[in-house]
Formats: sequence, structure tokens, C-alpha cells
Amino acid sequence: MRKANSRLITRPDSNPTMKRFAAAFILLFGLPSFGAEGLTPKSPAVLHSVDRAAAFLRQKGGEERRLGGRALVALALYKAGADPEREPIIQGTIAEIQKAIADDGTVTITDHIYTAGIFILLLAEIDPDLYRRELTALGRFLHTHQRKDGSWTYLTNGSADAYPTGDMSMTQYGAMGLWTLHQVGIDVPGEAVDRLARFLVLAQNPEGAYAYQTGISPDLKVTWTNPTLSMTAAGMASVYVCRDLCGFNGQIFTSAGIHEAFTERPDDTAHSLLRGYRFNVRKEAFLPIQARGNTWMERNFDPVNPSMNFFYYYLYAVERYGAFKELAENKPLESPPWYNKAARVLLDKQAADGSWSGSRSDIGTGIDTAYAVLFLLRSTRQSFEKWKEPNFFDGGNLRGGRGLPTSTDDVRIEDGVVVSLSEMGNAEQLLQRLGNIQNTDEETLYRLAELPTEEVENLLKRNKTKIKLMVGHEIAAQRFAAVNLLGKSGDVSNAPALIYALTDPDPDVAEAAQKALLRLTRQLKSETLPKPEEPNFDHQMNAILKRWKDWYRTIDPDALFEER
Repeated sequence: MRKANSRLITRPDSNPTMKRFAAAFILLFGLPSFGAEGLTPKSPAVLHSVDRAAAFLRQKGGEERRLGGRALVALALYKAGADPEREPIIQGTIAEIQKAIADDGTVTITDHIYTAGIFILLLAEIDPDLYRRELTALGRFLHTHQRKDGSWTYLTNGSADAYPTGDMSMTQYGAMGLWTLHQVGIDVPGEAVDRLARFLVLAQNPEGAYAYQTGISPDLKVTWTNPTLSMTAAGMASVYVCRDLCGFNGQIFTSAGIHEAFTERPDDTAHSLLRGYRFNVRKEAFLPIQARGNTWMERNFDPVNPSMNFFYYYLYAVERYGAFKELAENKPLESPPWYNKAARVLLDKQAADGSWSGSRSDIGTGIDTAYAVLFLLRSTRQSFEKWKEPNFFDGGNLRGGRGLPTSTDDVRIEDGVVVSLSEMGNAEQLLQRLGNIQNTDEETLYRLAELPTEEVENLLKRNKTKIKLMVGHEIAAQRFAAVNLLGKSGDVSNAPALIYALTDPDPDVAEAAQKALLRLTRQLKSETLPKPEEPNFDHQMNAILKRWKDWYRTIDPDALFEER
């Protein structure tokens, strides 16, 4: 991905002296004036506002009666910087979520799909490896409760299809749940995304707007309630979420970590990156809904009307819409107009106790405050930085001559970034370099391979998901490094990724995967892997894969295995 240009204006958050001055100014005189420059999530005024809101949520957020609402509060606190191991609301909420998921994977949620979607966002953000069982169960729950038309709706009327219409308000959380699962390597059925895309195509009205409730008959006759700004923001956010899942973005990462450009097939259907699933939604039918929806939003967009129903909920939909639109267009903005205008309103409307409260008393101050925090922090952008492209929005640290390494030995410029391997001593830096630079870096790979077991274990505690995704990297040398790291870990939960690597097209990677599995299981010998040119190769490989999968299912009966 192309990275953002360097900032030309020095702000308090990019200059230590100015940052200290800004903090003192807030302490002595209250919020600083905004000035002519746009607000960002790092602006002192925004950070001060978020801190006040987090203090309110710690005090009052746990009073929210609905578990989904408490999960939203926990997510806002985590995004605001709370330590999940020390934050009682986060710990208590996760414990309640786990109680709602039985040992057999059955999920007990009887009200709204919102709840499942927010559970997924929270658990995936905090630790997708630790909560893999819960995330897998929630993914199944989303899939089984998706309507035949591709939407989601209330769960209080028997099956989802017993309800007469699809619900855009809930569908946006189903869509975001699928996307989040995909980013952390949880299996997402391609047909679920296909149905969602089909619904988004049919549910948009001719002007480009979306309604709260949409009915689609078996013969594809569509009926709408009145379209609204809030639901169109939700619908367009889902459109861009689905665009990314379907593979319509110019550059994307698959769940296996493979970075590639979208190329049209002869029939111009989407190039699916979900378990080899071939989408039925045609590109020429899907992409125009973006143009219609964007045009409608440009004509009707109003981010500064706090008296509207569900105002803070609406802003969170706007935040997702804006973030995914920037991703699709490859145009990250430091302070887009929609953010700057709404952030100023939020700072002005924040109550003395740090909260926000909308016109709907049934929503609850804790939920409104959590939504406001997620908007101010540009929560979706934070997720991109974690899962998709860490430097997509910040422009890198070493552009324009800033932060040059002190040593010029082994210095080179790659993708506009000055790098010096001689100053990269620790494992975290090695892993970050390996993940951010697309060419094969032999010195980095060598250093990773030579890491002692103890350092590998510490590295995996913080970066297990990232290293697992490297098993599907387009460069064989990176796949080889990832397999060796996982094999050194001593953690049997890494076995599914290594079983996947047994089918690697590079024989060295496949052999390394088998050796890694043998180390994990304390076996001293096994059969030799067959060569692709052997006439019975498929039969032999399938037998080997079955034995390894059967073995791992004795440890985790619900295990899912990625297929090439």
C-alpha cells in the first residue's frame, strides 16, 4: 500500500516540547483552542476528552444492564488504552461472554445480533489466540443466524427467517463480525459473504440510500421502510466491509497473510480469498452501489446534529464507513472533514462527568459514551493498523529525513523508509521488519531462525497471530521462518497452522512443517513426505494430513483447518 505523506505542520503530538506545553496548558487553563488545523485522534483536546470519558466508563459503565452494552463499554475502554488484565469491566465482561458459550460451542444470545458482533470485536482485539474457541463459536452463530436473503435481524421470533424483513441496523454488526474474524484467521464461509453482498446490492434503493427494514421476496421484489441517514451510513459501511472481504479492493491481505492485487477473472466475478470460494456476485453489479451510496451520503451527510435519534451510534457507523472508504481508495486522511466536524461537536457536548447522552434514554449514557470514544479514537483505523497495514495511516517514522539511524552501515531505503539492520537487535524489531517489507530479507530471516527458544516463546506470546499469518505469505522464505518459529514454541495450539504448511508448494517449507510437528508431539521419526511428481501423491498427502488432523482433534474436537 502507498503510505501517507509526511506531515508538514508541527503539532503538539509530534514535538516533545510542544507536547509538554500542551499538557501544561490543559492542566492550567482547560481545553486548548482548536486553531485552524483539523483534529485527529492524537490531538491533545481529543486525548483529554477520551481520558475523561474513560474515567466515566470505569465508574458507571458496568451499570449497563445488557451484556452486549457492557461489551461495547469494555471495547471502548480497551481502545482508550486500558490494560485488559487489570480492568475489572473488561475482565468481568469477558467472563460473562464465556459463560454464554457452552463447552459444545452453543452460544446463548436471545436478543440481538449486535451482541454477537460486539463480542467478536472485543475478543479479537484483546487476544484472538486466547479466545479462539469463543470466536469460532461466535462465527458459527453469525452464520447460522444469517437470513436466506443475506441480512441479519431480531432473534426473538424463532428463526431469523421467521421475521418478515432484514434489519440494516443489525446487519452492519454481522458484516463487521465476519470481517474481524477473517482478519484474525477464523474461518469465514464464503457463502456467508456472498449472501451479504447480494443483500447489499438488492437492499439499496434507486437513490443510493438504505432503510432500517428491508424485505426481499423469493422473486426478488424489494420493499423498504423510509431511508435514513443513520441506516445509509450503516449500509455503506457494510458495503465497504463486504468489498474488502470479497476481494474488490486493489490490495488486500488474505486470512493466510497473502498480499496480492485483485485481478479480474474472465467472467468478471470476484476473486475470492475465502477458502477458495467463488463468489456469485458480479463486480459490475456490486461496485456501482458504492457510487450511488457515496453520492447520496455527500448530498445528505450531516455529522453535527446531536438531536437526531441514535446520534452516537450513527457516528460509529460513519467512522467505519469513512475508514473503509479510505482503505478502498488508498487515500488515508489525517483529519477528514467528517471527523473534524463531528469531533468538535463531541468535545463541545461532553458533560462535566466525561459522558455523552443522546436523545434516546433507552440507549443509556454508558453506551452513548462508548460510541463517542470509538469515534474519537477512529477505532476502525486502529484495527487496520493492527491487522492490515501498520504504516498505512502514519506515513512511517523515517520519512523526510526524520529519525535517521545513527549508524550508516547496512543502511538502505525500501518503500520510502530508511532502514538499518545493524540497529535491529531484538526479536520484536526483526518481526516488524519482516512483516512490513515485502522483499525477502535474508539477514532478518537468519536472525529470526537463530533466536533462542526462550526468546521465541516471548515473541509468540505477543505476536502469535501475526506469525501464524506469515505461514501463508507469498514469499517462501518468510513461510519457512514462520514455520520454524512456531515449531520452536512448544505450543501445541500452533499445530493447525503447521498442518496447513504441510501442503506448502515449496518442499523445504513442507519438510520444515513436518519437523516442527514432530518436535511439538515429541516424536522422533515419521514417514517421508511424498514428492508432487509421484503418481499417488494426492492419496499419500491426504492420508498424512488426515492422521495429523485426527491427532489434533483428540486435543481440540472443534478445531477447524485452513485448506489451500
